[in-house]
Amino acid sequence: MKPLEILIEPSFESTMKEMGISPDEDYNSDAILFQQGYNMYHIEVEPGDKFKIKKNTKGQIDCSETPYKFIRKKEEWETEENLWEEEYEDEENISLAPGKYKFLEDGITIEEIN
Repeated sequence: MKPLEILIEPSFESTMKEMGISPDEDYNSDAILFQQGYNMYHIEVEPGDKFKIKKNTKGQIDCSETPYKFIRKKEEWETEENLWEEEYEDEENISLAPGKYKFLEDGITIEEIN
């Protein structure tokens, strides 16, 4: 099975901070977006491996070639009725917030873990 490719994108705010720009200052948002794009990178995850999306970043998974599935962690306050069809997301792109995940052995499922 092929590895999962994840595009890691830094947040707008962390890019501003890295550039030494305060949110109170006047700034060129195009320059920040350019730098944010420049700071993106890919990671590869093999089936069965765990991985982490670091604070101040997010992960993007392209599902156009492989129909990946995402199982999000159920919050303590949620019941089965609250989840409905959201437990398994099947979309063109999957966005991963900072946190811990596992790429399951089936090669198509990403699970959010504690």
